[in-house]
Amino acid sequence: MPVITNHMKVINNALGLIGAGKIMAEDEDTDLAAQVVPVYYSRLKALLAMHEWSFAGKTYKLDAIAKTAENDYDAAAQIFNNGWRYAFALPGTRIGNPRKVLRDPRNPRDPLRDFLIESGWLYADRDQVWAVVTVMPDPSVWDAQFALAMERVAAADFCVPVTHDDGLARSIRAVAEGTPEEQGRGGLIGRAMATDAAKARTATAQWRDPLTDARLT
Repeated sequence: MPVITNHMKVINNALGLIGAGKIMAEDEDTDLAAQVVPVYYSRLKALLAMHEWSFAGKTYKLDAIAKTAENDYDAAAQIFNNGWRYAFALPGTRIGNPRKVLRDPRNPRDPLRDFLIESGWLYADRDQVWAVVTVMPDPSVWDAQFALAMERVAAADFCVPVTHDDGLARSIRAVAEGTPEEQGRGGLIGRAMATDAAKARTATAQWRDPLTDARLT
């Protein structure tokens, strides 16, 4: 399968599956673009949130929130009003809450477990914290099976507003998502999830701590 290099190509591939025309730019002033672009990004975010896709994770060092009264910090007690010593802003580009919170980004097997997330801030009793979050990656780094599934899901979503063919939409959705009982986790999506999970397990099994693996010579 050819590498898909941008979101517009995914959109146009999906439109081709339902026999529709193409868009030339995501922000073009046409009825077709207005019908499909918002639907595409909404569905992509939902699909990325359904599974911890290996290609969509990114580690960030979190930025500390200023210890000021405006941020509900009690200077006398040296804690925020909810009892934690430090607060951090979560990345604005994330999709959902962090997959993992870390005390050391080089040691993902030792996550930070004592923290609280409220209103987009993460509170902890450490002065440095990292988080692994889901982001919206460029299609050029997508797994091939995910790309295939996303095209079919988008085609099913586009079908009714663009072609008014509910039967075609159901047919494509069955291939992409499986049966209604599978709640969107069957079909091509289910296979992509299973393949990605297997890759992640292999990568985890092969991960080695460079400190504990070090040998004196």
